[in-house]
Amino acid sequence: RRFFGWLLRAEQLRWLQMAAAGVDHPVFGALLDGGVRITSAHVTDIPIAEYVLAQVLRASVPIEAMDASTAQRQWTKHDWREVHGTRWLVIGLGSIGSAVAVRARAFGAHVTGVRRSPTGDEPVDAMVTPDDLLAAVPDADVVVLCAPATRHTIGMVDAGFLGRMAPQSLLVNVGRGQLVDEVALRRALDAGRPARAILDVAVDEPPADDSWLWDHPSVTLTAHTSAGGDGRHARAADVFAGNLASFVAGEALVDEVTPESREAPPG
Repeated sequence: RRFFGWLLRAEQLRWLQMAAAGVDHPVFGALLDGGVRITSAHVTDIPIAEYVLAQVLRASVPIEAMDASTAQRQWTKHDWREVHGTRWLVIGLGSIGSAVAVRARAFGAHVTGVRRSPTGDEPVDAMVTPDDLLAAVPDADVVVLCAPATRHTIGMVDAGFLGRMAPQSLLVNVGRGQLVDEVALRRALDAGRPARAILDVAVDEPPADDSWLWDHPSVTLTAHTSAGGDGRHARAADVFAGNLASFVAGEALVDEVTPESREAPPG
């Protein structure tokens, strides 16, 4: 990417304010090693959480079938599975995972969060640590991946994980494509477990033209666009302005990234 190349060549760069939360790309590690300070911006939790709820509702409520009935002037009744009463497993309870949990609970869902060090004030109904993650998977109707790609999380959704998912469950990935073993996912979807994968991210972006992700009947694929809410720009500007004032004054920066935080387990 040209921007990353420019960053690495910017000899006078001392501080980089990101417009989003993700800092798992290797270039950010190189910048930190070179003494550049980096701050992230947790301003996309609102649109990403709205995306997750919209996609889960779309997978549950047959809106397209209703529209098709109307277009054909057919007065057809439709049934569906309610989101109310479903059980969600949200992996990674940073700002994005917490926003997803709040909205899912507003719909009456029971939410279990996964976090390495629970604080007790998470907006969920139950908490587990990564060590107990696999035991929680079979009970989940919806599994939402909100974790970054680190050595702790890459490939975490493998054949063993997928084999524990309920037959009618949904897998939603708004974290990173590298969290999921895509070969194992294809086999699992072909076997009907989970019932559908909603992917806003993939290992390769965009996927190759002949990738199975484009046209698999049990995949909803979007172009890493879940953060596209129009309010994010104003929120990012506010974060930048605050950190700029702190940087000039020699004060602590909000959401400063460290090498340790880039490699932390989910949550």
